[in-house]
Amino acid sequence: MIAQLVLLAMGFLGPEDTVLLDLKIKQDGQSNVKAEYGKFATNIEGVFTAGDMRRGQSLVVWAINEGRGAARECDRYLMGTTDLP
Repeated sequence: MIAQLVLLAMGFLGPEDTVLLDLKIKQDGQSNVKAEYGKFATNIEGVFTAGDMRRGQSLVVWAINEGRGAARECDRYLMGTTDLP
């Protein structure tokens, strides 16, 4: 049988910092990506973060909620407004 969807639940030890360092994206003291609360924007214009990358290790429901919030803010950034909740 061929799988149509595979979800992996793996421990989160923190974001990989290679790309973050290359792009000069600011991190907090726990190595999470810094972002303005509720806006999900990093210190680099047009770069957003959410979920474990921003909060640190957390529950999947927080990641889902933050993903929706980040999508809303990306939409607002790209379109100037948003209808997303």
